[in-house]
Amino acid sequence: MADARDPGCLLIDDPLYDIHALDGLAQALKAWGVRAETFRRDGARTLYDALQRAYQRVRRDGAVSGIVAQGAGCDCALALACQLPSDRLVLLEPMRWRDDGLVGRQLKRIRAFARQNAAFCVADALIVPGPHTDGKLIDRLRHDLGGTVTLLRPAEEMWSNGKEVLNLGIFQFLRDGVWPKSLAEKSEMCIIYG
Repeated sequence: MADARDPGCLLIDDPLYDIHALDGLAQALKAWGVRAETFRRDGARTLYDALQRAYQRVRRDGAVSGIVAQGAGCDCALALACQLPSDRLVLLEPMRWRDDGLVGRQLKRIRAFARQNAAFCVADALIVPGPHTDGKLIDRLRHDLGGTVTLLRPAEEMWSNGKEVLNLGIFQFLRDGVWPKSLAEKSEMCIIYG
């Protein structure tokens, strides 16, 4: 039975691609008691309106709230965390992107807002770069974010074979605000930079 104090979490897949990469993580988080919801645009006039509504559904007074995002969805997560109360922020494979379609134009505005206001994001943040993430982007995020930032550099095999370990680590980060020490000690799994 879910407790009102269980963490709430909005998961935002990369809005440029319809691949539902975070569905497995959402199911794992729900099994561990997190009120997790995967973002689906619900016919709102703008992408940001839909994001705000979805995030408000997972938030509860007195409970931890967080956002997990992947790819271009990281800009959406950061924009939300700059404007609305958020305790935890997990950015998976933040990237530079380019798209000239309707979603891309809305994302450009969201990205500009997020980058300009990143200092107002005081959530504990976990950044997990992917194998092709630009190091300059990561450095900028680490410098600009207003809260505590943990940078996790997972070994290449974690992205393909270690999803369970990554999922468990994300759950514990959402709950406690720190990457689990027991996972950080396994050198074959990751290297932590504070």
